[in-house]
Amino acid sequence: MSGSLQSLSFYRCSGITDDGLEQVSAGCPNLLIVELYRCFNITDEGLENLSKGCHALKSLNLGYSVAISDRGIASVFRNCPNIGTINISYCRGLSGVGFRGYTSSLSYLEAESCMLSPDGLLDVVSGGGLEYLNLHGFRRSTELDILGRIGYAEKLRFLNLRNCRSLTDDSVIAIASGCPLIEEWNLAGCPGVDLPGWSAIGLRCNKLKILHVTRCRNICDQGLQALRDGCVGLEVLYIDRCGKIIPHDLALFSIARPNVKVRPGEIVLHWPLH
Repeated sequence: MSGSLQSLSFYRCSGITDDGLEQVSAGCPNLLIVELYRCFNITDEGLENLSKGCHALKSLNLGYSVAISDRGIASVFRNCPNIGTINISYCRGLSGVGFRGYTSSLSYLEAESCMLSPDGLLDVVSGGGLEYLNLHGFRRSTELDILGRIGYAEKLRFLNLRNCRSLTDDSVIAIASGCPLIEEWNLAGCPGVDLPGWSAIGLRCNKLKILHVTRCRNICDQGLQALRDGCVGLEVLYIDRCGKIIPHDLALFSIARPNVKVRPGEIVLHWPLH
């Protein structure tokens, strides 16, 4: 292996094992980017083997690496202090507590369909540097809404809460109040957001440029008016299949805010991994 190698992908490589990662660590100590997407045989031992030799690591993709736990995540952060980008999507064995005390360098987190605990979610967002957070399809063993903890991520600029069905107005208010830098917020398919939530977004999210509300069944004419009267920086509104909104409401919005592009359909945007 090459000691000068900086990027390595094992995308969908079921043959890579913990022992293999130990060899990678020994032969490629200068790695900055490692992709282990759908590497089902990697466990916490493999992450520890990798992180002990690759201290310069900045980006790690662990999506669908279903055998890892918080212990493995903690070893990565402990040994690789410059980790800024990590993907743990569909790693449902993680509660999030492995992030505790190590997330000051973390700016970009993909965590689709994860089952983070209340303490774990707080550990994830409390490092102070998080700018991008994707919790699409956030899952909980109960219907308790814990997403208000995201409000501690005061530097957050992109937030994807698409299909987070447990999201309530209380959490939307906490996020809108605590994250004043949000530029894009995806709330498509979030039925629990009602007028208090839309009002908070209109009032607090002055830097918001792109908002997704498609399939939000509880946005009504008053909620749309709150967005119209607030959100002074809004450039694009994705809105479709919202049963309480009629064409007349959209026409009034466009008359009042002619510079905002009102678009139908549903689109999931991802910032490029960096």
